[in-house]
Amino acid sequence: MTVFVTLMVTASIVAMVARRFKLPYALALVVTGLAIGFWHLMPQAQLDPQTLFTLFLPPLLFEASINLPGGQLRADWKPIGAFALVGTILSTGLVGAAVAWGFGIPLPVALVFGALISPTDPISVIAVLKQLGVNPRLALIVEAESLFNDGVAVVVFLVLLGSAMGQDATVLGVVGRFAWVMLGGIAVGGLVGWAASRATKDFDDHLLEIMLTTIVAFGAYLLAEAMHVSGVIAVVAGGLVVGNYGMRTAMSEQSRVAVHAFWEYAAFVVNSIVFLLIGIQACQVAWWTHWELVLGATAAIMAARAICIYGLALPLKAVGAGLPPSWQHLLVWGSLRGALSMALALGLPPAFPFREQVISMTFGYVLFSLLAQGLTVGKLITRLGLKAVI
Repeated sequence: MTVFVTLMVTASIVAMVARRFKLPYALALVVTGLAIGFWHLMPQAQLDPQTLFTLFLPPLLFEASINLPGGQLRADWKPIGAFALVGTILSTGLVGAAVAWGFGIPLPVALVFGALISPTDPISVIAVLKQLGVNPRLALIVEAESLFNDGVAVVVFLVLLGSAMGQDATVLGVVGRFAWVMLGGIAVGGLVGWAASRATKDFDDHLLEIMLTTIVAFGAYLLAEAMHVSGVIAVVAGGLVVGNYGMRTAMSEQSRVAVHAFWEYAAFVVNSIVFLLIGIQACQVAWWTHWELVLGATAAIMAARAICIYGLALPLKAVGAGLPPSWQHLLVWGSLRGALSMALALGLPPAFPFREQVISMTFGYVLFSLLAQGLTVGKLITRLGLKAVI
């Protein structure tokens, strides 16, 4: 509890300073975390993978998903689906092949790294975009991709991890497991969200309705994981149902305002703690000892992202779902990574081959992504004329 309160106080001070000097809040937290970790001011603060997935990720995913309009999602399902599903799988293969070829790491191990580093992290992406204020439709595509592709990546990661650890797997078995985990997560989250939405029709009590949405966020994740399907996908599915069905048809205006305010605050608190922990944890892992791997992996990841976005833009244009070149540029450079990739890397089994190298490449690129890309993406948005017109 002392660590939590200390992190909250630190985040509040950073927030006030960032607002005073008009600095990117999320990136200011990462830099502060780096300073704390460098001077060992909070040695007990750790980015624990289990805590991230069970305590931090559900509220962030739920808050983002309840604000995604279903109508616009249906209108842009082609680019979102292409980038989140095809793009993530393609990036996994490209990054894995490049790392295996360039550094002699076994392909199964390199593919695991490709899976955990390919998804854009919703924690990082959404926090930066909300502060910068981009074109609403573009923001929707970027946010929706970041919400869906991390679920896809976690499933691909788990499948490839088993293969890298020596488990036998057939192509049919891999495809079947992937479909079960993905579709099962959608079904569980949708059912939990629907049940909570139906329950809210019987009363008008904003406190109870906030409690029900909290149950959806955490309950969908825990239930899905207990059934060995995707908890991440379940939370997103539950949030979409609550946001587009429950809140619109079963809640009063007062309740909707209260629910939105509660989840906005919850996401702000969790975001603040996570970004601080990213910086702190980055100083506790000696990733710089493998600087040549970090540089090579960074080049491979950026190249793979560019190939996926620009390459998929061509068939999307052919089916009437093309995106302007300026949007494609932002999708490439604004593809921030963060706590999700770090947690997956830290959660690798101790016996995983080349575990130290994989963790080093992950942490090195995450820092590059947040600091180099994160600090310049605002200028790119301005130069490309992508800021929302108010």
